[in-house]
Order: sequence, then C-alpha cells, then structure tokens
Amino acid sequence: MKKICKIIISLSLVLSMSFFGGGTRILADEPQDVDTLIGSLIGYYRDGAETDVLRTLDTLKEVSSEDYETWKVIMDYWDYTEKEMVENIGVAPDGLPNDNSHAFIVLGFALNSDGTMKPELIGRLETALASAQKYPNSYVLVTGGVEKNGWTEGQRMHDWLVEHGVAEERILVETEAADTAGNAQNSFKILYNMPNIKTISMITSQYHLKRGTILYYAQSLLSAKELGKTPIELLGYGNAGYKVDGKDGETMFQKANSLKDIANVKIPTKLVKSKLDSIEISGKQTYVLGEELDIKVTAHYDTGYARDVTDKATIVGFDSQREGKQEIAVVYTETVHESTSSSYDITKSNKLTVEVKKEDSGSGGTETPENPDTEKPETPEGNGGQDTNGNASNGANTSQNGTNNNHVSTGDTTHVMLYAALLVVSCIGIYALYRKNKHVK
Repeated sequence: MKKICKIIISLSLVLSMSFFGGGTRILADEPQDVDTLIGSLIGYYRDGAETDVLRTLDTLKEVSSEDYETWKVIMDYWDYTEKEMVENIGVAPDGLPNDNSHAFIVLGFALNSDGTMKPELIGRLETALASAQKYPNSYVLVTGGVEKNGWTEGQRMHDWLVEHGVAEERILVETEAADTAGNAQNSFKILYNMPNIKTISMITSQYHLKRGTILYYAQSLLSAKELGKTPIELLGYGNAGYKVDGKDGETMFQKANSLKDIANVKIPTKLVKSKLDSIEISGKQTYVLGEELDIKVTAHYDTGYARDVTDKATIVGFDSQREGKQEIAVVYTETVHESTSSSYDITKSNKLTVEVKKEDSGSGGTETPENPDTEKPETPEGNGGQDTNGNASNGANTSQNGTNNNHVSTGDTTHVMLYAALLVVSCIGIYALYRKNKHVK
C-alpha cells in the first residue's frame, strides 16, 4: 500500500510541475557570490550572450552595488574595444597629452633562445619610438619578464630604446611578468607610484591591441580601488599597433581567459543561457494625428529574466498621418549563443491595435498597463495579441522554425490534458485505497 501511495504522490508532483511550471527554468541553484558572478559575466561576454551579461549584471547589483559599478564600466569598455575602438598602425594618433602626465605602455614579446629579440618585438619598439618622438614628454613603460639566456624582454626593450635616442629618464621597466595579464598587474605597481602620470595608451602588435587594452583598463580600475586612488585613465583611441602580416586579432577565449586572470576568478564550466520566450507590448493605444508612436517592447526569457528591447525590435504598421484603427506588428529576433562557435536564432512576434484620431479628446490617450512585478499576461487564443480589455499581451509568437507558437494561455489544451491526467491518477489512487480498506475489513 505504501508503494502505491508513493507512486501516486510522485506522479502528482510531476504533473503538477508540468501544469504550473510553464516554460520557465528555475535558477535558484545558480551561485550568487561576487566571484562567480564576475566569472559568469566574462564567460557570457566571451560567448556573445548579451542578455545573460545584462541578467548577471542585474544580479551582481543586488549582491554588491560596488562591484556592480566597477564591472559595469569594465564590460562597457570591453564592448567598446570590440566594436568601436580604432586601431592605429605605426604611430600614436594626434590628440594625446603633450606633457609628462602621459605614458605609453609597450608590451613585450618572447625572445629567441639566445636572448636576442624577434622581428615582431623590434616592430613594436619601432612603433614605440615613433610615438615617443611624436610625444617627447611622455614616459615609455616597457614590460616583459620571461628570461632567455640571461636577458628579459624588458631589459632588451630598454636597451634598444636608449640606443635609438630615447632618454633614460623617460623609460620605465617591468621585468617580471610572464604574460599579458602579468604585464598589466605589474605595470600598475610602477604607475601608481608615479603621481604625475594620469593617462596611458597601448603599444603592441595590432592583433594584440584589443586584449591588451581591456586588460590594462580593467587592471587600472581594480588597482585604483585596492589602493584607494583615482584610476589612471587608459586612452583607448591613443593606441598604436605594429602590423603583423597574417594576424588580424585574437580569439574571445584568449581575451576572456586573460581577463579572468586579472579579476582572479574562474569562468563556470556550465553557463545557463537565456532563451527568448515571448515579447510583450505596452504603451499608448490612442493618438492624435501626427503624434509619434509611444510603445515599449519587453522580451521575456525562459530564465525568468525580462528586458526592454524596443530599440532592437522591428515595428511596422503605424502611420501617424492616417486616421482610424491600425494594427501594429512587432517582431524581435535574438541569437542564442551556446558557445563561441554554436548559435541559432529565435524570433517572436506580437500585435497591438491602436487608434489615431483627428484631435485629442483631453484624456491624454490610453496606455496598456505595465506591471513588471507580476508574471507576463496570458492571452486566450485567437484574440489577436490583446486581452479582453484591448490591452497588449504576449499573443502569438513565431518559433525558431518560423511557425506559430502561441504562448501558454487559457486556450492551451496541452495543460488541460495534463490536469485531466492528474485527476485520473488521483481517482485511481483513491479507488485503490478504497478497495484495500474494504478487503482488510
């Protein structure tokens, strides 16, 4: 009898979860500590998962507003280096400070086994020399500590610059770092002891500029925070790169792995990726002729996260110069990045009926209600994407393969069938108990 009861309870729980759970994944077991959140941030950006970067930043803000402020700025700057930063070739650009408040950072490159410099390192130094000559008051910090045959990169770089006319007092030397993350960490131990230095810019191979820039930017903020000092500003536009034929850039894995070393965190091996579940339209429904459309498009995800995607959505069907009712169609497509090499698109759509009138009746127009603290509204099938009051809701969605995929609503027969099955199982259980008790008597 106990076995039957356990089976009944288990089936009831499974069916109840199917009925009430919908498509939202439960993320309560996701770690909420600062280090894990920062590691996740880096991993999500590496994979191109924009929504999850924003979701993780929001969580970090709740856990530690101070760390949120730091890493929000770092992630924005990483985005800038990837999408907007111009890479200058051969010499630093115009517009940098002309006094000794500025320093060029010249990154090293592995020496030959006999301790001599490879052509790529000499190319970086030639770029540094041209920039130092253009800005004769700037410091030049050379960095690299891997020793070969008794020589470090920093020592070789220092000697080359002196031989080519750069004054000894202008050159700062770092000779302990084994990689780019170490270059950044050790460089700021020197730079933050030079109170007159306020700005820096990067010199390295062109393909290495993005990684070097984000690492030095992040390290400047983190070191300043640790020391209680004003951050030294990295001038992203002020970079200069030595062009290496056949090399245009580095992978996001390289950048992410170096940045997590700067942050002293680990990137989780399993990152939960949000998938677009539906879109919701809210805003004004009544307009006067010539008035601009005023609506908001909110994307909802299977992780329970929601965000404003109005600027990213395609909105068609509204004519402010045409009187009468109009049906607005909204389509939003988002790419799910399973990894840096695996992705696919999900598209969702919705509709909203608005009305354009000749003159304002004085009511100021009507707006669809918006309540971010409650679950997104469910829409009966066949109601054209509106609830019974004419307000916008989730409505019809287009699935990944382009077919109609209505969001769970009161007209969803799948959940009705599940509920019916739950009732049947319960009745069977009750009947079995009745027969057992009757037999015992």
